[in-house]
Order: sequence, then structure tokens, then C-alpha cells
Amino acid sequence: MDKGREDADAEALSKNILIKRGHLNSDGTATAEGHRRGNMTASERAIDRAVKRSGGISDYYEYNPKTNYASKLTGKGVWKKKENL
Repeated sequence: MDKGREDADAEALSKNILIKRGHLNSDGTATAEGHRRGNMTASERAIDRAVKRSGGISDYYEYNPKTNYASKLTGKGVWKKKENL
């Protein structure tokens, strides 16, 4: 809607994206994956996206709430786990 789309167009566009991702069924109900992601916090979703994008495990990422982005924790070329910082 921020990009000038009508409410109905914006809703249809977002539903189609969620259906393609497997988060919604074609009738608009949530799939198991949709329920799982719906129960995640913003930080969990950002870390999940980062792991899918760059690999590794979630323990190697740190969430920044200002940017809603998770970045990899590194030190001397090696990934660090959060609990080792």
C-alpha cells in the first residue's frame, strides 16, 4: 500500500507471495510452515532468513532490532557462537 497500490491489490499480492512460499494454502489458511513462522519472533525470522541466505547455524548470527537484520558473528576469519563472546 505504501507504493500506491489499492488495499485489495496489496492484499492479493501479499497472499500470492505467501502461497508461493508455502506459508498459506490457496484458500487463505495457514500451512504448517505458516504456523511455525507465525509463532517466531522478529529476531528468529531474521536469523532464519540469514541462515538460509548465508548458511551456517543460527548460533552464529546476531539480530539487530533497528535494522531487522541478522548478521554473522565473526572473529579472525572464524565464526563465533553467541555464547562464546
